Amino acid sequence: MLSTLEADRAHVAALTAQILDLENSIRVLQLEREKAQSRLDSYKYPVLALPTEIVTEIFLRIPPSYPVVPSPAETRSLAALACICREWREIALSIPSLWKAINFLDLPSEHRVHNSQLWLQRSRSCPLSIEFDAGDTGNLADVFKFLTLGAHRARCEHMKLGLFPRDLPLMEGSMPLLRHLDLELHNGSPIRPVSLSEAPLLRSAVLNSEAASWVLLPWTQLTSLVLNGVILRDCFTILEQTPNLIHCELYVGSNMDDRNRVISLPRLESLVLQGLAHPFMPYLQSLATPALCHLTITEPFLGHNPFRSLTDFISESASKLQEVRVIGKKRHSRKRYREALPSVPRFSFGPRELKRRAGEEDFGTESDYYSSDSN
Repeated sequence: MLSTLEADRAHVAALTAQILDLENSIRVLQLEREKAQSRLDSYKYPVLALPTEIVTEIFLRIPPSYPVVPSPAETRSLAALACICREWREIALSIPSLWKAINFLDLPSEHRVHNSQLWLQRSRSCPLSIEFDAGDTGNLADVFKFLTLGAHRARCEHMKLGLFPRDLPLMEGSMPLLRHLDLELHNGSPIRPVSLSEAPLLRSAVLNSEAASWVLLPWTQLTSLVLNGVILRDCFTILEQTPNLIHCELYVGSNMDDRNRVISLPRLESLVLQGLAHPFMPYLQSLATPALCHLTITEPFLGHNPFRSLTDFISESASKLQEVRVIGKKRHSRKRYREALPSVPRFSFGPRELKRRAGEEDFGTESDYYSSDSN
C-alpha cells in the first residue's frame, strides 16, 4: 500500500513537471504568434494602399463602355465591390457612373425591386441605360412601374424593353434624355395606341411589328431605324415620315404594298434589307435615296436578274452607292457581280444573313461576317 502511494506521488510530480514545460512552451508560442500577428497588422496590402483615383479607374474598367449594359458576371462583380471592405465600398458608392447601365434581368429575382432601387439611387443624377423584359419570370412589372412612374424616367437615355401591351401606357410622358429606344411588344391587345412624342432627343429606334403598329414616335427626328418583321405596307407608312434617316434596316415580314408610291429619304446612307424570299426590287425602286452609300441585301430580294435590278436602282435612286453586301444564299459568283456592276467600288459577300441588330452603336458591325472584294 505504501509503495503504491509513493508511486502515485512520483507520477503526480512528473505530470506537474510536464505541465509546467508545456505551459512554458505555450507561452513561447503565444509570444511568437503575437509577434507574427503584429507584423500582419502593420502590413498594408499594395492594392489597399493605392490612391483613390487609381482604384476608381480600376473599378471603371469592370463594366462595358456605356451605354452597353453589364453582363451577369459584370453585374455580380459590381455588386461585390460594395462588399469587400469598407474602403472599397465607399469608393464604389462614390462613383455614380458605375451604376448607370442596368440590366434588370441580372438582378436577383427575390430582391429585384429593392436591388433596382439601390442601383438607381447609386447612379444619382447620371443618364441611364436600361435593359428590361417583362416577358421573363419574376416581379419585373413592379420594377418597370417603379422606373417609369418615378423621377428616374427623366434620366433614361438608352432603353431596350420587352413589354406586354398592357404596360405600354406607362411609357407615355416626358423623357427628355431618351436617345435610343429598342422596343419589343409581346403578344396581347393594347388598350390604345401610345404616343412617345415627348422625347426631343430621340434619334434611334428598333421596333418589332407590334411596336411599330401601336407606338407613335417623333418620326421626323430619327436618324436610325430598325424594323423587325414589319409588313412592307407598314414599313413604307413609317418611312414616309422619316426624311432624316441616315441608317435603316428592314427585316420585312410581307411584301403587300402599293408600288406606285415614292418615298424620299434624302439623307439615307446605309440600308439593310432582308426577310422576304421573293423579289423586293419593284418596291426598292419606290425609294429615292440620292445619298445612299451602303446597301446590304439578300439575293432573292433582287429577283431573277439581280444585276439588272441593281443597275436600274443605282441609275435611278442611288448614284453614290459605294458598297453592296450580298448576304445569305446566292446563285451568282463574286466575279459576275464585279463584271456586271463596275461602277460599284466594293462588294462584300456573306454565307448567312445578318442577325437582327439592336441599336445605334452597331453600325458597320456586320462587316465582321464577310469576305470582301474591293479590287
